Amino acid sequence: MKIRVVGQIWYREHGWGGNPAPVYDRPESEFWREHNFITIRNSGVDDENCAVPVSGPNILKLQFDDVIDVAEPRLVPFTPEMARRIAEFVAAVDRSRELFINCAAGISRSGAVGEVLDEYFNRYLEQNELDHLHFARFSSQIQGNSLVRRLLRRALKLTCDGSSAPGAE
Repeated sequence: MKIRVVGQIWYREHGWGGNPAPVYDRPESEFWREHNFITIRNSGVDDENCAVPVSGPNILKLQFDDVIDVAEPRLVPFTPEMARRIAEFVAAVDRSRELFINCAAGISRSGAVGEVLDEYFNRYLEQNELDHLHFARFSSQIQGNSLVRRLLRRALKLTCDGSSAPGAE
């Protein structure tokens, strides 16, 4: 599966399908129907369309902060429930479509989700070197959040080396 991690500003700066107008400004664009999306916004952001201006079965919207200590006051950490929602979402989407994952900067939260999903789809389920290289090419900025990475691996039943966890079958 092709996976691409971007900052939320990416949608406001890039056109698609020969149209240079930003896809964010074109909610009717095929771009939103031709791809899958996981979009993450900070807990204090009320606008659920801050990065992805549409909704649909190919779009998962989450809200949590970039924290690794679950005891951090006033901030919302990533939870096992959110990890489960991601696992269920990616199990249901069309894998032939590219998956865009974004958070505010496209570095930590979405980066961790992208790392784990690349490992899962392009290393564990199958050895897909081209899609893995696509991910690596567009992901040099990633410094994945360790809490997100750990909980999502657990939800997907992956060990740190990418193999199936005991009892996962």
